[in-house]
Amino acid sequence: MLGVSKNISKPERWARAIVSLFLIPSAFVYGYTLIPILQSFVGLIFIYNAVSGICWTSRLFGVKTCER
Repeated sequence: MLGVSKNISKPERWARAIVSLFLIPSAFVYGYTLIPILQSFVGLIFIYNAVSGICWTSRLFGVKTCER
């Protein structure tokens, strides 16, 4: 990603992917109100983190769980 290194370890990436599988469909299950839509949005962010290996919030606070 053009000079941006990964900062999430593989177990954390798997955990984020599994949690996102429960968060993404919450808007479909619980209706289109504010909280389920926010949960789905957080699930999409977790999927991005799991696939890319980059968490911008962790980068902001200087946390790096990657082995490198």
